[in-house]
Amino acid sequence: MTWGTFMGAEEIGSIGKATAGDILTSRKIYLVTMVQPSPGAPDGFEQRYNAYWSAVEEQISKIEATAGTVNRIFAEGIIGRGDDAMLMVQQSNPGAHSLVRQRVSAGAVFEEFEDTDLFGQVIDWGRCLQVGLINQTVADEIQTKYTEASEKRVKHLLKQLDEGILESEAGLLLSGDPSITIPDGVEKFLISPPELDELQRWVQQTNEAIREQMAEEQERARSGATPTAPSKDEQAEGDSKSQLWTPG
Repeated sequence: MTWGTFMGAEEIGSIGKATAGDILTSRKIYLVTMVQPSPGAPDGFEQRYNAYWSAVEEQISKIEATAGTVNRIFAEGIIGRGDDAMLMVQQSNPGAHSLVRQRVSAGAVFEEFEDTDLFGQVIDWGRCLQVGLINQTVADEIQTKYTEASEKRVKHLLKQLDEGILESEAGLLLSGDPSITIPDGVEKFLISPPELDELQRWVQQTNEAIREQMAEEQERARSGATPTAPSKDEQAEGDSKSQLWTPG
């Protein structure tokens, strides 16, 4: 069974005893979208980023009280396990680190999820595809290699989840893809608080404002008009547009 969105405390409380018992004794995954920080983003991003991770913490805590505490932690893009994995998350994503740290302190194990070689292949072949190749034969070969590496990685991740989460255990999965493949026989709880939608809307609106500003400046340049000096806020947005994180 897959719970498409997070079930609030009231909804979980209304589940029949038999169903609640089934959930407690089943294997479970609490799936969280790995929202990344964005240093240099326009004012408003950090506030929404922090609000998102606070909401995730609150919802995970509520669902743990009914469906079971987190026993295993898995994170896409993180190499290693235990302290090594914790350090990598701490350095790359403070919001996710706070969530993970509390579970590890309570006894959860940060498992190894990525295969270093396969992960590196996917990253490097993906970079090659973005170069802007001239020869179609070369482009096709790189695409084939990228697809092969991606498929092998997906199988590896699926195996790690299937073998890592034992009977009656709950795993916390941090992923950039909410549709990531989950092993058969494992319940999936998608943790998707309203703060995620709010952040996505804000990113879209901010990027649209930046695009409109750039289009206006280009039009002025073509017409020979003197560019209007941007306000302090507009300048900050323009300087940081390449740093905006767009939810996947």
